[in-house]
Amino acid sequence: MKKILFTLIAFVACLATEAKVVKITLADGTVKVYTSSQLSSIDFNDDGTLVLTTWDGQELPPMEGTFEEVNIDEQEMVYEEKMDVYKMDVDMDGTPIKLNSERSVVRLNYVYPSTDPFGDPITLSGTIVIPEDIWDGTHRSEGILLFNHYTIFHRDEAPTRGFAQLEGLFLGNHLKPNYILVESDFYGFGVTERFPQAFLQGTHNARASLDGLLAARRILEERGFDYGPLCFNLGYSSGGFDALATQKLRDMEYRDVISFDKTFAGGSPTDLAECYRQYVEIDSTAYNAVPLLLMVSTKETQNLDIEYDEVFQPYLAGQIDELINSKSYSSWPVCDIIGREKKIHEILTAPYCDLSSEQCQRMLRLFDKFGIATDWVPDPTQRLFIYHSRDDDYVPVQSARGIISFLSARGFTPSIIPGKTNLQTNFFVKKMGHLTATTVYWIQSLAAIYAWPQMYTNGQLNPIYAAIINQQIDIVPFLRQLEALGIDTRSFVRGVAAKVLELMASSGQEVINPADLSPVSLMLILGNELAKYGIDLQEVMEICADSGIDVTGFVVNLYNYFMEDPTPAEGGEAEASETPNPLPSKLLQTPADIYEQELKDWLKENER
Repeated sequence: MKKILFTLIAFVACLATEAKVVKITLADGTVKVYTSSQLSSIDFNDDGTLVLTTWDGQELPPMEGTFEEVNIDEQEMVYEEKMDVYKMDVDMDGTPIKLNSERSVVRLNYVYPSTDPFGDPITLSGTIVIPEDIWDGTHRSEGILLFNHYTIFHRDEAPTRGFAQLEGLFLGNHLKPNYILVESDFYGFGVTERFPQAFLQGTHNARASLDGLLAARRILEERGFDYGPLCFNLGYSSGGFDALATQKLRDMEYRDVISFDKTFAGGSPTDLAECYRQYVEIDSTAYNAVPLLLMVSTKETQNLDIEYDEVFQPYLAGQIDELINSKSYSSWPVCDIIGREKKIHEILTAPYCDLSSEQCQRMLRLFDKFGIATDWVPDPTQRLFIYHSRDDDYVPVQSARGIISFLSARGFTPSIIPGKTNLQTNFFVKKMGHLTATTVYWIQSLAAIYAWPQMYTNGQLNPIYAAIINQQIDIVPFLRQLEALGIDTRSFVRGVAAKVLELMASSGQEVINPADLSPVSLMLILGNELAKYGIDLQEVMEICADSGIDVTGFVVNLYNYFMEDPTPAEGGEAEASETPNPLPSKLLQTPADIYEQELKDWLKENER
């Protein structure tokens, strides 16, 4: 039987009955821990023995030994130590994929004080995951990965139960990054599993994450661990939403005690109201257990005065407690019970599928309140990575694009190049659903945190790498450089264009007079040509704009170059002779690019 260890740690005061722990030391020295979030009553028999009753009415067997009630206030913190192995095993839509890598870890499951969705003090639980080679002192920790778990349904999927698919990808991969992982169960799991979960209730889960991080730091300090200078905030899917909510709450309330080197948010339903509108308008989602969970969680954590049969179709209304609140099912069995082919109008009742109805409007107002952009005053010294697949079949990409515009208006500059600005984005990924796109998020995020100690010093980008990634890669300066070397690029391109126009005319196609060409007409031609391949120019421009690439500016600059007078400047040299020669693209690599390629090569070698 694994021994449970206790330590005293200074922490913020929380003098509430919910923030209470009962510590029982049995005759054989084993220690058991129960929190008041798990128990309905703590009583004593006439003979002085302890009687514990759980919230489902079960009385625990009598225990012989000593006991004490402990308030988790400024005096105590409690945790238990467990050995575990994190493997690179993932489940893609019910299909298990095993990769040839794993890592032994030590998990410290702990309880800490925070607040519930109603603002009342409560005991929550979380886990600290320390790779064994850091635990035994073989390697030094570079920092902490604050994870925000993705959508879970079953009680056994809580982080403190060891469920760690995405986390295993980060810690168990062959690079073996030297980081300690911290993760909260969030309200509704772990010691609070008797409560409905606070799914996509951003502020509440964000506070759980931040309070859990502060508690974890103190536990590590008490154990003498140097957890390292870096701290990253990560999450995908609903975890991406919670990661952004955590960044927001950190900026608003915790900036004096917590700073993130970077937040990595992927596949996030950032704008919940927009997601709801999209689900209703297209009458579909590939993950139809989520609308069910979202509506139940919102009703329960917002104390909405509505009944389940008002919200859900009759075949579902009577099963909600069993499917969702019992936490006895994982998400895919819930999808199967609903029927994976079911449309939104076959899940929700008519008023909740009518965007103009009073019921829908009330939900949209609530979702707007939960939205990441609401009341956020971002700290522009923080760095963010926001990633989303254009073909995400769970979370509409429109919900994530809005946050780019919001941040861009508040001191953040989008760029697809890691480290170039404080807002890295990637919306280029297509032909990938929500689950398979997780791989891209994982590779890019892991490569960044693995490379960070080489790329940054005391939070500042290494000047060598800064010079590389800030080098402007622009075709016009490159063409000017060729011109300075005596290569007449204008005549060459004009000759090619004339030949193309000649071929078009001979085949009976409509030909535009070169004199009538303009940047606008060139964009129209480009759009028509892309359309032949099923590519929408507007979408291309949106993708590029979200990643800091100005397509229109590129076309205008190129057009102006070919239309300008090529007369040499005084001294007989072309004006372009002083234009710096752009670095070859193969040199524009950071350590993150190198590690990303290494991961991709390794994955290819280990395909199953």
